[in-house]
Amino acid sequence: MPAGLRHARRWLLINLYNASTLARRSGRFSVSVSLIPTIHFQFAATQGVNSSRLLPFGDILLPGLLHLSFGEAGFRLVRASEYGISFCPARIPPESSHHMKLNAHALLRAVCTAIFFLPFFCLPAEGESATCESLAQFKIDHGEVNSAQAVPAGQLTVNGLLSTRTISVPAFCRVLATLRPTADSDIRIEVWLPASHWNGRLESVGNGGLAGSIAEDAMAGALWAGYAAAGTDTGHTGSPATGDWALGHPEKIVDFGWRAIHLMTLEAKGLIAAYYGVPAKYAYWNGCSEGGGQGLSEAQRFPDDYDGILAGAPGNYFVHLQIGGNWISQASHEDPATMIAPAKLPAITAAVLADCDTLDGVKDGVLEDPRQCHFDPETLLCKGEENNSCLTAPQIAGLKKVYGGAKNPRTGEQIFPGYMRGGEAGWGLWIAGTQVPPGDYQHGIMVNTLANLVFDGYKWDWRTFDFDKDVAYADKKVGADINQINPDLSGLKKRGAKMLQYHGWNDPAVSPLNSVNYFESVQTKMGDTSSFYRLFMIPGMEHCTGGPGASSFDHMQVIVTWVEDGMAPDRIVASRPGRTHLLCAYPKLARYRGKGSTDDAANYTCAAE
Repeated sequence: MPAGLRHARRWLLINLYNASTLARRSGRFSVSVSLIPTIHFQFAATQGVNSSRLLPFGDILLPGLLHLSFGEAGFRLVRASEYGISFCPARIPPESSHHMKLNAHALLRAVCTAIFFLPFFCLPAEGESATCESLAQFKIDHGEVNSAQAVPAGQLTVNGLLSTRTISVPAFCRVLATLRPTADSDIRIEVWLPASHWNGRLESVGNGGLAGSIAEDAMAGALWAGYAAAGTDTGHTGSPATGDWALGHPEKIVDFGWRAIHLMTLEAKGLIAAYYGVPAKYAYWNGCSEGGGQGLSEAQRFPDDYDGILAGAPGNYFVHLQIGGNWISQASHEDPATMIAPAKLPAITAAVLADCDTLDGVKDGVLEDPRQCHFDPETLLCKGEENNSCLTAPQIAGLKKVYGGAKNPRTGEQIFPGYMRGGEAGWGLWIAGTQVPPGDYQHGIMVNTLANLVFDGYKWDWRTFDFDKDVAYADKKVGADINQINPDLSGLKKRGAKMLQYHGWNDPAVSPLNSVNYFESVQTKMGDTSSFYRLFMIPGMEHCTGGPGASSFDHMQVIVTWVEDGMAPDRIVASRPGRTHLLCAYPKLARYRGKGSTDDAANYTCAAE
């Protein structure tokens, strides 16, 4: 780039930065200048949930011409044209600001210059190559890039939810960064950028349980599909059932609840633009369990972050989910007499199916809608010596409480819904067991959440939880930050983004009725949401995957087709070995047409309940 043009470029960038600083300090202003045609400039502060914790970003819009976005660490320019978008990834940090008189005229000079010269200023200056290693110097808000390394195609050891494994990856640029929005924050993020064949999209991946690690295996899957991928540990390290990181660290709870995901998203978009020279055309969220709740958080709090959101089996009512887990522990694990051994679970499921399997018109080992089944576990009462095909009276009493879900003993109000009949065979890791203390996943996550995030220490005893008084206390203590239950999705609708939520009816970790309850709360608040938000309930699927039902389908392709082609999913064909089945947008159900194989989705139709 010629020296004169390089100096002019720097003048423009500094003027824009200083003008944006003035805009932020001024709060809100608008000025006009007579050109041909007349152009109107306006600044408006971005609104958001708990804005005192957010970066003061703003935007200056010239309809059809120019979009200037800025924040504490600088700004970016986008110029729209009939040919697409030109992106200028350069950012000027505050310490680089030129000393000059800040006023609206500076803004007008800079922006008007940009209208005519932006194509030149978006050219890289000498030495500004888009290499992977150069991203190590990329300036990010509230933190720093720790490393940027080109990873060759081959084998790579990555983190999964519970362990590490070695997998094959294509060549990519691996960026590691740390974000510190508060003095107590330590958010680790990774952004993986395909070295070739980038599809122009970002796919961010979610966490499970209490997070604590980056889902690198999920990022690798996104990478193979051509996506730039992003993930975070949400601000702490440990297993998904570890909660001592929260003791005395309220800001870390905020990071875990919502802040880490949002800031990761912003920085991932910036790194993508810096590396490729253009922004991602589309951004997608893909998460299940805690990751599903994170998707709902983004939809509720930051609807501008993603164009499409996949929210699977969301643990979005996080406080009440853990209270529901405590209810199960008190019902089935406090007294050894109520404990149900995993070896008994197949007999319970077999009895349920014998009673209810044909209610949907097909005998296939799966309940299309378990809410229609009213199996009474009293039929399993042992008539003689206890064995694995029957239950004792205390075990039946505990099982009924699991089905019924947590309730306030004084008011009868449902605190968290129960678990469904027909899925008991999959409860082994999550609900059932005879260990003392309980060794199931649900108990472990519950104890670590309530003890550390709510009651401030391990001296708390889960057996003492009061399902009347303690619920309100827990909600008040951390609910605002870790619950994602706001039914107002007007921001998502206004932006034109789409959200696909899915949940398995056999889920033993997060009650499937939780998804139904949230979806229906949004319907009550907003009316028909089919243009931007749909729910699919999956018969026979357990937590996020697995189970006896046909549950496998290309989640990303469904949401991409909806976002980019405008084709909303009314039905989805899911598969398992030897069977395909029709999934229907809730509240419709798949109904057998009466002819052909019951293992072929083509022989079903979606019908009203």
